[in-house]
Amino acid sequence: MAGVATPSIGDLLADRYSLAAHINDDSSGRQVWRGMDVLLNRPVTVVLRTPGGPEAEEMLAAAVAASRVNHPNIVGVYDAVDQGDCAYVVREWVDGKSLRDAIGSSALAIDDIVDIVQCVSDAVAAVHATGVAHGNIHPGTILLSSDDRAVLADPRADATATQVGDVRALGATLYCALSGGWPRTVPGPASLPDAPADAQGYPVPISQLRDDVPERLATLITDLLSAQTAPPTAAELSEELSRQTRQRDDTGALALVTPDPENVKPPMPAKAVGRRLAIGAGALVGLAILGLLAAMILIPADTPADPGTAEQSQGTEEGGGDDDDSAPSEPVRLDLTPDAISVIDPGDGDTSAKNNPGSVVDGDGNTQWATSVYWQQNWGGFKEGMGLLVDLGEVRDIATVNLRMPNPGATVGLYVGDPSMAGTTPELVVIAEAQADSPTSVTFTPITDAPPTQYLLIWCSVPSEIGADEFQWVVNELEIFAR
Repeated sequence: MAGVATPSIGDLLADRYSLAAHINDDSSGRQVWRGMDVLLNRPVTVVLRTPGGPEAEEMLAAAVAASRVNHPNIVGVYDAVDQGDCAYVVREWVDGKSLRDAIGSSALAIDDIVDIVQCVSDAVAAVHATGVAHGNIHPGTILLSSDDRAVLADPRADATATQVGDVRALGATLYCALSGGWPRTVPGPASLPDAPADAQGYPVPISQLRDDVPERLATLITDLLSAQTAPPTAAELSEELSRQTRQRDDTGALALVTPDPENVKPPMPAKAVGRRLAIGAGALVGLAILGLLAAMILIPADTPADPGTAEQSQGTEEGGGDDDDSAPSEPVRLDLTPDAISVIDPGDGDTSAKNNPGSVVDGDGNTQWATSVYWQQNWGGFKEGMGLLVDLGEVRDIATVNLRMPNPGATVGLYVGDPSMAGTTPELVVIAEAQADSPTSVTFTPITDAPPTQYLLIWCSVPSEIGADEFQWVVNELEIFAR
């Protein structure tokens, strides 16, 4: 690029990235440009620093670290180049505005703020899982896109950046979004307004500034900002914010319900297209931040549109043309495909559980699906359990379920599933009673009058102990026999 000291519209970097419009200069003197990748014909953001060399090492190192993290709530990094006279980072262009601008232009609903920070916390947890810190979390680096995502941008590879500092900054972001000011006990950009402080310089508790902030959220923010209180990890914070989202209406603890024929809901009508279900944070109001799509899974919906059709079809196929419907058919082993299995994770904070749940029906007893390791047997206090939701393809009468696990000691039961339970702690309708302290091989037999269902939930309320203060639920193989 010619004349790099004064870049201008139309300049071409690496014969690929054309500078289209100068957006601004950031606090460290870098120029931010809207550009165009002329090879892939897509808009990009170009962050340009002059000169390159040693002065650009921090920027390039942060970009390289960020490129290793694949998460829908983190701005994608496409390229990082040091050509001596200048250095630049090419990243995803995000149409929309920053959280800082959103705070300044209008009052955000508390629920929206919690959902945004929950999404970002999950992204930060993904960064931390690579062993590095983000180092630059504040409302100016959280972007609210027009394609409905909340995304985190602009990491820094500053030697002073720590993962604890990132979590404190998430707490400060919550405080700032609720109050309009940044608490100066946490490092942050000078461009943000100062938060109200007491005589000692500590931020005034958010509960004293707003009486509509739930007590649990206010306490969490106070703890996150307090140097005397050890903060949670980013993953634990994401789980806690998801938990608060689910419990906004104070739905209470998990309830186990023995089915009453008059109260059992019919199976949900199938949709004409695949239905996507959010696990964890609810939909955002106003801003509609679909960054929650980061925590969504696809539930197949290839079943008949009329819930009664499946039962009629099954009777014809199984009965072989016999008009006598009173005789029960023999149970058959269901040939399930991996995409029929999804994870029910209240809070959506278990990053390990998202990996390959379909392996439990791949026919290979050596493969396994596993949750993360927890330090308490109550799932760290963030959830009542975790489950595997199985789409049987049509309404079935469950006959037998075989579950093989490498570790004994878990408490596992069978329940009527429902895709709508994905975002909440489910109210469970029993199919087979939970077996406490279960062995590694468990056979479930349904209770009398267990209702038929299209969706079967295998629910673990207590994980196995796999070591000293280490708890996890692991499944090798699942077999379902049904009529």
